[in-house]
Amino acid sequence: MRYLFLCILIIASACSKEQDNDLTFIGGRVVNPNLNYVTLEHNDTIIDTIPLDSRNNFGYRFHQEKETVYTFKHYPESQNVYLKPGDSSVLRVNTLEFDESLSFGGSSSVENNFLVDMFLLNEQDNDLILSYYKITPEQFIEKTDSILIHRLRKFEKLKENSDFTPYFQNIAESTIEYEYYDMKERYAFLMKKYVPSKFEEFPEDYFDYRKEVNFNNSDLVSNFSYMRFLDNYLRNRSIEICETDNRDCFDLNDHQNLKRRLNLVHAIFKNDYLKSNFFNRLIRREIVFSQTEKELKETLKIIKKFDLPPLNETELHQLTQIQSKYLVGKNLKYMNFRTPAMDTVQLHQVSQLEPTVMYTWSALSPESKNNNMNKIKELRENYPDINFISINLDFQNPNLWTNALKRFNHFSQTEFQVISDVPPNTYGFFRNYLNRVYVLDKDYTLTNNSLSLFDPELEKHILNVLGKN
Repeated sequence: MRYLFLCILIIASACSKEQDNDLTFIGGRVVNPNLNYVTLEHNDTIIDTIPLDSRNNFGYRFHQEKETVYTFKHYPESQNVYLKPGDSSVLRVNTLEFDESLSFGGSSSVENNFLVDMFLLNEQDNDLILSYYKITPEQFIEKTDSILIHRLRKFEKLKENSDFTPYFQNIAESTIEYEYYDMKERYAFLMKKYVPSKFEEFPEDYFDYRKEVNFNNSDLVSNFSYMRFLDNYLRNRSIEICETDNRDCFDLNDHQNLKRRLNLVHAIFKNDYLKSNFFNRLIRREIVFSQTEKELKETLKIIKKFDLPPLNETELHQLTQIQSKYLVGKNLKYMNFRTPAMDTVQLHQVSQLEPTVMYTWSALSPESKNNNMNKIKELRENYPDINFISINLDFQNPNLWTNALKRFNHFSQTEFQVISDVPPNTYGFFRNYLNRVYVLDKDYTLTNNSLSLFDPELEKHILNVLGKN
């Protein structure tokens, strides 16, 4: 059935191509959709919003000037799509296993399925890195060199039977090479932070690959390997210019660490897209991890200092206003929540005379909710004197929340949804505050606003509010 569907779409798109030779077509089917539309984007700019029909199919034709990599997005998931002018490309994806189920047919299907395969291999590398920290730097270099050579040879073999353009060859080879660079950055970070004695064993030429990096490659701004490498490079550099024997240097959400990375962004990137992309990402992180009014004011000064044209200063100021309500020392006694029955309650009505831990989630990230539930069960058993409250962030779509609770079969008395006056166009509350933990004492005063459920520091803060530390 799956391949019959693809064939039908290919035939349909081929017919349309006869009529509109100069138009590019992309279509397909989304199984178990989260929303009734998909988007096609280029460098974070939405080309168009494409509706799903009653069978969750979609089709879209547009004029394309040159081959490039777009982003196909069905919120909250996304994947790269390579298209040439006049292509007729089709895809099928199941949101329950988005990346694993994504497959392409039609024009440029070989290229796109290769990019999907590389993405999945890169995701597997995350687990490899966590196991590689047990081996020596020499063994790590040997293993990653082997991975690089194997993937490049695999691509060379694929080229023998395909007619790839020079542009795509560059995209493919860069995807492999920058993943290799990124693995070396991530390994170096782990060694510096957790096994500093091993870092002393690194060969002097370990970071020589950095000399080959183009930090302003406009063809790769949609490439997941390239962008992740740049992100991890900034993290490592922010630590290198700090006193590495100072453990605070490794706190990536620390106000000073974020400031160092923002300065690196300004110094390293000449490409406007890269500069604005990383600046926007980091400045928002600096806002939502601010703990004091002083830090928020410093952040506003940074926004004015850099004065990048793509910055939406109004939006950032709105986010600053939101964060000002959740600073350490703020009292949240009268914070409003919505119950699954759509009643409004305040924090003091659901958590009385006991310390509270609030943790956030979204129905658009169901996997993290499952992980959270397992962790909360463990914490509740260890700390029965703490009130653990689950706070859903999908306040602009309450039905999304209640439907998710039905799927989880989890209508607990500790499930609530935040009520907020955040403007609809504000950079998503969901994106900024997902999977955050807020620790409050028995008087509803916020004692920490920058943890996650799996942060090793969480239990220390729980003991603090219990007066046992």
